Amino acid sequence: MRLTVALKRQSFTKQNVMTEHRLSKNKHISGFKTLAEEIYGKTAARAALIADKSFLGLLLLGAGAGALIFQPRYDVGFFNDDASFVLLARSILDYLRMPAGPGFLSNFTHFMPGYPVFLAPFAAVFEPHWAWLRLTTAAVSVLSLYGVWKLSEGWLTAEERRWATLLYALHPLFLLSSGMVMADPFLSCLFIFGLLGLRWAVEGVNGGWAYALLICMAVWAAGTKPIGIILALALTVSLLTARAWKALGLTTAFIWLPALLAGLSAFLKKESPTDYIYQMTNGLAHLAQQPFLERIYNSLHTFVLVYGLALPWPRGPVFDLLGALMIAGILYFCATGLSSLLSKPRPGRFVALAAGILILCQALIMSLWSVYSQRYALPILPFMLLFLVAGLYSFAESRAKAAKGLLVLLALGFLIRSAGLALETYSPQRPAETKLCLQTLEWIRTETPPESRFLGRGAAILLYTGRAGHGMFGAPNMDAFISELSRLHITHALVTDETALSPRGAYRTNQAWQKIMERAWLQQHPRFFKKLHENKAEKTEIYSIGIPERWDNAVALYGRALRELRDSDRTAATASLRQALAEVPDFPSALTALASVRLWQGKDFKEAEKHLRHALALEPNYARASQMLLEILERQGRKSEAAKVRASGQAAVSLPPFEVIP
Repeated sequence: MRLTVALKRQSFTKQNVMTEHRLSKNKHISGFKTLAEEIYGKTAARAALIADKSFLGLLLLGAGAGALIFQPRYDVGFFNDDASFVLLARSILDYLRMPAGPGFLSNFTHFMPGYPVFLAPFAAVFEPHWAWLRLTTAAVSVLSLYGVWKLSEGWLTAEERRWATLLYALHPLFLLSSGMVMADPFLSCLFIFGLLGLRWAVEGVNGGWAYALLICMAVWAAGTKPIGIILALALTVSLLTARAWKALGLTTAFIWLPALLAGLSAFLKKESPTDYIYQMTNGLAHLAQQPFLERIYNSLHTFVLVYGLALPWPRGPVFDLLGALMIAGILYFCATGLSSLLSKPRPGRFVALAAGILILCQALIMSLWSVYSQRYALPILPFMLLFLVAGLYSFAESRAKAAKGLLVLLALGFLIRSAGLALETYSPQRPAETKLCLQTLEWIRTETPPESRFLGRGAAILLYTGRAGHGMFGAPNMDAFISELSRLHITHALVTDETALSPRGAYRTNQAWQKIMERAWLQQHPRFFKKLHENKAEKTEIYSIGIPERWDNAVALYGRALRELRDSDRTAATASLRQALAEVPDFPSALTALASVRLWQGKDFKEAEKHLRHALALEPNYARASQMLLEILERQGRKSEAAKVRASGQAAVSLPPFEVIP
């Protein structure tokens, strides 16, 4: 019995020992598994981090190389605006060396000081080798790409983040703009880092640096272009939604209160801080005149610019429909991406909200603007690409391969278009619309007096030759054109074959139309303009301007006559018009006005006919004078003479018109 109990105890002890051993072994195995999993997790995370860093490094190197490839694409001064930025940067340096008083600020009524302030130290280093300034834009473009990467970190998935930054780096608009000395790439960088400051402020990271970045970017954007104020608006709405009261208070104190005071000061002084407000007013007036479908198209034009890739697209019922469907599909994915990002936890949804506000505001303003340029859409390009990528992944959540396939096609489209533009840049047939007439500018520098004043490409002429210049006037007729030349003491005119920005809107806001008219008036009126030089390779002409000595007196008398006519004092108006013609007999506007007054008075059809024939001899394509002469002849039953006048008017249509009829 005792032996049995002892044996049982011994067996039980052995079982306990074996169980403990087994448990210990399992514990060790479990520990090894946990350690292995931890090591694997850390290794995988480190590998992912290394992969991300490698991808980012390669992407930045590729973007930098692409930016360098496009450096020779545009000569500095070609846009004329870029020459203005360089001149303003130089004026800032001159002002720092020797303050010139409050009048210095009047230099910035059109172009804001934000970009010239950035450009000033580089202008001091590179002067007079302005081509080197394009490197600053290349650096800003690469910095923008890095900003997009940091902005989307932890907000998008790793795969979405890579696609968004890759598409941005390959986009032809991004690469083309990296070779321009223009404010748009700089404004794009400010927008990106402004949203990065918003993210940090909402997350509560980086302390005071977050607030400093947010405020500085918003203020600098508003000082770079008037449209830059939409960054402050987007940040304010997002901060208000996120209830980030401290950041909101700083935004109010450093942005909105100064803006309110500046606006109030301008209102009391009855002056505008920038002439962009006048252009916006013209845009609103033009918008009211547009058909409904045209207004819709112009409102979406930003998206067309960004996703259209500037590829030639055939016109016609079929292709127009296909293009509309393509744009509609892209907009759908963009809206889907915005919706999906707005549903993410903070801070992602607040950054998405700010980016969405930027896109909508920019699209609205571009729909009102009187001219179009692809670079105007650059500041919102990265956010639209973020939304597009997020929208594709959200739409094809269960079909990831389909989303990747579409993104691959889009990336290939960007790459092919960018490669084509790069080849075009270095081909012997480099597009004329990217070149500056450097030979002609050198002729101006060496062959014209230093005190000469030029019409055409004023900023570029001043930058490269030191001669004063002026841009287009938008004169409604030839006489008004001559009057402006006289008032501004213009002595020479430079005529180029370059076109202005896309024609759109009424004549007073349509730069392309204005340029066509001024070029025609200069070329077809030898009594005022004498050709001095022609460069057929650059397709340029230079004219000297000879205006009658008494022209200003005649114009003053003509202006007085118009005021008298508005007051219904036709007798005084007749006397003023006769005095104007005594000063300058070859004055078509005064001749026609005097003929019109004589007809109103019902007196002396013969004198009216004489003045109208004189005006038509000077300006054959003067529709108003021709119509008045026809009425006189037909009223007198002189049908054969009327037929000759009508035929002459039709034959003169090929000549530049004397006036632009709105």
